[in-house]
Amino acid sequence: MTVPNDQRFILAVQLNQPERFLEIFGEVIVKLAYADMTRDIQRLSEILLQKYQCYGSITSAYFGRWYRVFGPKVGLMPFDMSEQIPLLQEVGAARMHELLITNFGQATGSRQDCRLMILPAPECLDDKSVNQVIDHALELVPDTNPALHGNETRELLQLLIEQDQLQCYFQPIFSLADQEIVGYEALSRGPIDSVFYTADALFTAARQFGMTHALEFACLKQAINWLVYIPQHLWISVNLGPELFMSYEFQQYLSNPHIKSSLSRIVFELTEHLPIESAVKLHTVMRDFRNTGLKLSLDDTGCGFFDMTTVEELRPAIVKLCITVISRIGRKDGVEREMSATIRAITALGGMTLGEGVENVQQAEVLKQCGAALVQGNLFGLPKPAKELFLTESA
Repeated sequence: MTVPNDQRFILAVQLNQPERFLEIFGEVIVKLAYADMTRDIQRLSEILLQKYQCYGSITSAYFGRWYRVFGPKVGLMPFDMSEQIPLLQEVGAARMHELLITNFGQATGSRQDCRLMILPAPECLDDKSVNQVIDHALELVPDTNPALHGNETRELLQLLIEQDQLQCYFQPIFSLADQEIVGYEALSRGPIDSVFYTADALFTAARQFGMTHALEFACLKQAINWLVYIPQHLWISVNLGPELFMSYEFQQYLSNPHIKSSLSRIVFELTEHLPIESAVKLHTVMRDFRNTGLKLSLDDTGCGFFDMTTVEELRPAIVKLCITVISRIGRKDGVEREMSATIRAITALGGMTLGEGVENVQQAEVLKQCGAALVQGNLFGLPKPAKELFLTESA
């Protein structure tokens, strides 16, 4: 299938000041590292773009720059590329940081700046035209928050995690059948007067400092500790990434008798901030967990790294449709038809569908007509601090 160039994009990787590697390691070592980096970036592109149409392999004319051309995402439902780009760039940048440390060691790799960009492809896809697009993008100042970098910021984040100073919020989840609250999704923020107040800032900093695992686990445990204050007939959904889910530390946590006794009221929501590299391992872990009564939910299905193939492999209890799909309800692009087919497929696999980010009555009605069981969003209730929701009500 021929894809118009205005639907093609470039995944570009650029090392800032690559000549520093020559100064530190010398020409022979850098030549060897160049081959290793090209191989590793090829593998990274395959992971990042596993749901997209790719054209050719990673191209590189010199050490310090690599790129690959790709086209639209393959999926059942329409998607918004403007939403995909930040996700791809964020995930890719985190993985590139890891690659640099792996190839050049902690001391050098952790100090090397790198830009990973998703850019519109030029009309002509020759090397000269593509490199001109990359050069132009590099002239633009990246949209970063300087407050999320530096040793003081790292120490503050570590303090928040270790001293349990994170703020827990809960957003209600409703049943579409009877319009009643059936559970809550747990969300985490930093202190209201800190740079980490928003979830985006909190988790962006954690990725920057390699503390995502610790932050996710701290948020998860804090949310579960609130169960004793939440009415017994309600459950909570807590977020974690694939790496934490498959970790020995998480398995040990679940073996705690107190946690075991609460599993019927907990849904573990697998987030898609990173692509799943080992679906087989994840499937094996999930199969073992099923014997404990653990329930799984998949986040943002259809818009990121999770799709119906993942649903078929993992058989989650709940599948959350991404906000982009919900926001398209009522437009003339036929999303309702694809959404209805997707919900039927999820139901056939034994799962319930949750519509996330519902803003108006029309979206809620269409979701109900299409067979969705659950819903959450501003129409049904904003996230509120746990203390305000549960301690005030029980006082």
